[in-house]
Amino acid sequence: MYDVLVLGSGVAGLSTALRAAASGLRVLILTKGELANTATRYAQGGVAAALEAPDSAALHQADTMIAGAGLCDPDAVRVLVTEGPARVRELGALGARFDSVEGQPGVWRLAREGGHSLARVVHAGGDATGAEIERALVDAATRVEIEVREGWFAIELLVEHGRCVGVLALSPDGTVQNVRAGDTVLATGGTGQCFAVTTNPGLSTGDGVALALRAGVACADLEFVQFHPTALHVPKMPRPLLSEALRGEGAVLRNEVGDPFMHDLHELRDLAPRDVVSRCIAAQMRDQGVDHVWLDATMIPDFDLRFPTIFAACQSADLDPRVDWLPVAPAAHYQCGGVVTDLQGATTLPRLWACGEVADVGVHGANRLASNSLLDGLVFGARVVDAITAGAMEATSTGPMAGVLELGFTPDPDPDLLPGADPLSPASVREAVQRLMSRDAGVVREGAGLDVAAKTLDDLTGLADALPARSAGSYEVRNLRRVASAIVANAHARDESRGSHTRADCAGTEDALVGRFVIAGAAPPKFVPVHAGGQSTPGQVRR
Repeated sequence: MYDVLVLGSGVAGLSTALRAAASGLRVLILTKGELANTATRYAQGGVAAALEAPDSAALHQADTMIAGAGLCDPDAVRVLVTEGPARVRELGALGARFDSVEGQPGVWRLAREGGHSLARVVHAGGDATGAEIERALVDAATRVEIEVREGWFAIELLVEHGRCVGVLALSPDGTVQNVRAGDTVLATGGTGQCFAVTTNPGLSTGDGVALALRAGVACADLEFVQFHPTALHVPKMPRPLLSEALRGEGAVLRNEVGDPFMHDLHELRDLAPRDVVSRCIAAQMRDQGVDHVWLDATMIPDFDLRFPTIFAACQSADLDPRVDWLPVAPAAHYQCGGVVTDLQGATTLPRLWACGEVADVGVHGANRLASNSLLDGLVFGARVVDAITAGAMEATSTGPMAGVLELGFTPDPDPDLLPGADPLSPASVREAVQRLMSRDAGVVREGAGLDVAAKTLDDLTGLADALPARSAGSYEVRNLRRVASAIVANAHARDESRGSHTRADCAGTEDALVGRFVIAGAAPPKFVPVHAGGQSTPGQVRR
């Protein structure tokens, strides 16, 4: 039996495992793919942290709170911005090679991205930060006593006497085995594969959220799916991401007639928060009857040297960003919600923890600030281990967990763990879910479309459960359908437009909806209002 079982090997999972091993704990990492094949390595953007004056934790917190559109937990954000600099420096000490100021080796170059009031983002390789961080963490993991099992798929949480004791997992040879541990950490990443157009790799199928939902573990804020505004509009999936760093270096969004439309729509122009830019692009596309707008980055000097990953992606599409405007459109990018945790990463199920994109620790609110995601995994992964080593076993009413523990969710009555043997193709059901979600639960939603989506997803339940038995692809599709249904349920419940959730039939924000919709098991979403200071209590929405 292991002390700590970590599901996932991205920035959150690996940083958690390394800290646990350094604390003398026996650690096992389960990953459904290869150790280094994670969403983290696709991250072009950098890591945001207030590393030096004139920046400060207070300024970083203010920018994060503004981007979060009123739903960030202030205590969680305070933890993120105050502990973040130390975690980033630790990553550098571990061997991550961040970009330096020219002529000043070791002095990290700071860049500005959307929603940030000043330059505070460190990058690696210009636009390959995630790949460099993943490399450094994988290298470090191979040097310590951490057991890694690749190709293992977690099917279900094991729960005994009201606490998590590990997972039921599908091994590479097709057998189903119990993997037991004193503490289990979800670090499984996001839900981007719920949508037909996404920047996420094929492995981002919402597995951790699905595990939690089936076990009756509270999840929240799932309606807040952040769409990255500038994915390269080419027939390739995942869509190549054109980092916000380009706009930080002066790139301009232009509509079909060449006008720089953001100049008239927001005071930060092209560096407005992501939800704002995505909505503005969607409006331009709708009004002009086109499927993309243009990103003009021709003014950026030495583009091929400063952004080699993006340059290569453009070249593969027969585009040269030094002379060509680049076709871009929003794509599903980041799940701002997830499994609800307290400020230490504890969930509503004792001995189950969560960190990184799978978790809702309250730092992103309704819309994540650019380059806060990698920082989130580093900061709260460390907090999970610190809580475990201190002897903690269950959640406290801190952060977004305030008001959630009293809700009392229960598991689904019949989770039907092993699908039947039917000749259906997992790919066909997966594509049906993705097309539906992009059509009815994308950048802009409305009640009638969400009704259709909910019914269709219910109809797809039988197909998903009838997929071939003991197939990782089948389990992924069942997870996608489950998570998609939860996203739609929360989006339907939130009758307003806030952050990355936009309802065409509910254009404004509602004071009564300053709070989070919490969902788990077979129950519909429950609303928890958030009061001043981040305190929450269970309650009903007043209409």
